[in-house]
Amino acid sequence: MNKPATTRDPELTRLRILDAAEVLFVEQGFSAVKLSVLARSAGVTKSLIHHHFGSKERLWEAVKNRAFERYFTAQMAMLEEAGEPNAELLRSSVEAYFYFLRDNPGVVRLFAWTHLEGDSHCSALDNQLVGAGAEWVRQTQMRGLLRQDINPTHVIAVFVMTCTQWFEAKCHHQHWPGMGSDEAFLEDFMKVFMEGVLPRD
Repeated sequence: MNKPATTRDPELTRLRILDAAEVLFVEQGFSAVKLSVLARSAGVTKSLIHHHFGSKERLWEAVKNRAFERYFTAQMAMLEEAGEPNAELLRSSVEAYFYFLRDNPGVVRLFAWTHLEGDSHCSALDNQLVGAGAEWVRQTQMRGLLRQDINPTHVIAVFVMTCTQWFEAKCHHQHWPGMGSDEAFLEDFMKVFMEGVLPRD
């Protein structure tokens, strides 16, 4: 059991709490984690957790935001640096999200706990990124490079939900007869997805 932290560095204390909370939330989900256990794990007092985050709910949001922030930053940079809208950026965005989830199984578990526990809170990062992606799809549709009879937000939702479910349910579907590797699935999904969003002849 960790002893209460003696450091007077507020940022270091905050990071210790976030690190401990992420480990526990990934393992147990939000509902099962008790603040007393979290405090012991982080080596702080419960009052310090309240001081830095206000509540367990706000700490949960901070953990989710930090876990998602690296992908958010990279994807927003891709959108900002893309220049003129084109279909290839959509392909690159799908691949970036897929590999982000593959390389960050803790994030996948956080997403799974969010869904299982009926957490309906949509973070500001999530909203901002989906909004920016949908706007980019809309502009690409207006240029005639993607079919115009699909809701732009649904285009984003299709690849986000497919990639997320692939990794959330992998322990189950990896045993299906003929199921291929991550790379093989992504290759086939990209064929179906990209051909589906391109303009009809």
